[in-house]
Amino acid sequence: MATPTTKQEFIDYCLRTLGAPVLQINLDPQQVEDRLEEALEYMHERHFDFNQRALFAYKLTNQDIANRYINTTALGNAIGAQQRTLADGSTEMWPKATDIRTISKVFAPNASVGDYMFDLRYQLTLFDFFGLYYNQSGTPSGPMAAYMESMSYIKLVNDVFNYPMSFTYTRTTDRLFLDTDFTKLQAEGYMMIEAYVEVDTDLYSKVWKDRIFQNYFTAMLKKQWGQNLIKFAGVPLPGGAQLNAAAILSEANRELKELELMLTKTQELPVEPQIG
Repeated sequence: MATPTTKQEFIDYCLRTLGAPVLQINLDPQQVEDRLEEALEYMHERHFDFNQRALFAYKLTNQDIANRYINTTALGNAIGAQQRTLADGSTEMWPKATDIRTISKVFAPNASVGDYMFDLRYQLTLFDFFGLYYNQSGTPSGPMAAYMESMSYIKLVNDVFNYPMSFTYTRTTDRLFLDTDFTKLQAEGYMMIEAYVEVDTDLYSKVWKDRIFQNYFTAMLKKQWGQNLIKFAGVPLPGGAQLNAAAILSEANRELKELELMLTKTQELPVEPQIG
């Protein structure tokens, strides 16, 4: 199959790119699996198409306030999570807390969400519903400009006083530290957490069609192949030919370096500026 849609088709495709079955690719199946895991991990780190934005609603507990941090493995499933079937037939939801790669924003309880009927934006819309579209003469022009100006000002005030909470998070600890006085937070209050999660390769088969991923994994296989062969440098093959393991290894390292540079320049999300 020219375009892979499954994990095994992807592996076979990349091995054929290296020359199989015309050439014997001296790789153990476990080595292939290891290199695939490494390549996929690198794509999650550097390729924006391998991550997806997700929102988690979390109810604060007394234990969180006592700990002064939140265990992110307890965030549960993201809003709008989908059910997927595993290889053993069992099911689970995606995305879930263990799929989180990084956290981008944290909104404290009642920080950005109004009190519904008492919210200024709700009241402004309620009492001027018809005035949003029709002016005093009955023609659809005019009031929308005033409404947009009012909403712009409300957003400015909200951004000044209710900006997303600063925090510290690392994947190695699975702990979300909020830079705030925890005594001001109340248990049972909901927090909204914006995160980026790993794209599920079982749900979204298009990841196996990604050209950069294919080239990167192929280069990793070539590097492993060269590392295996270099231990037998100088050993003649039937007919007097010799495999140039050093050239294979050098070419693989050059391809990996070029792909990593291209990923950084073209596929990696830019760093968000910090103001303040």
